[in-house]
Amino acid sequence: MKKLFVLFVGFAALLTATTTTFAQSKDLSGSWVLDVEKSGKKEGPPMVAITLSAAEFVAKVGSEKAPPLTFKLDGTETPAEKGGKTKAAWNGNKLDATFISKDGNAETITFSRDGAWLVMEGQSKERGPMKFYFKKADGKL
Repeated sequence: MKKLFVLFVGFAALLTATTTTFAQSKDLSGSWVLDVEKSGKKEGPPMVAITLSAAEFVAKVGSEKAPPLTFKLDGTETPAEKGGKTKAAWNGNKLDATFISKDGNAETITFSRDGAWLVMEGQSKERGPMKFYFKKADGKL
């Protein structure tokens, strides 16, 4: 009986830890600042502010005054304020956010979590592949 109890407690602890980790892996909301040391470069956006709900993903990239980009999470295209369209969808624990310009060119940025960091990855025609790490901002930006 004691072995069964120890096994049950161990399984419960594992389940609790796994559930917490999974829930945090999709937690992208908040204000984030570029971690230059972890990213290995300083040429990235200095900050990202994200609001995430069950239906949509809203991101401000670059500064607090940057215009928000709103993405529907069901993959449908949504007109962007200054032209073009946006769409987003979960790919496992990663969120693929795509901006489609007026001329039809699409650029996808993937947002995910790596422990305490927010990770932003993509491919730029001008600069090639990019990967930036952001740490949670102290207070609100």
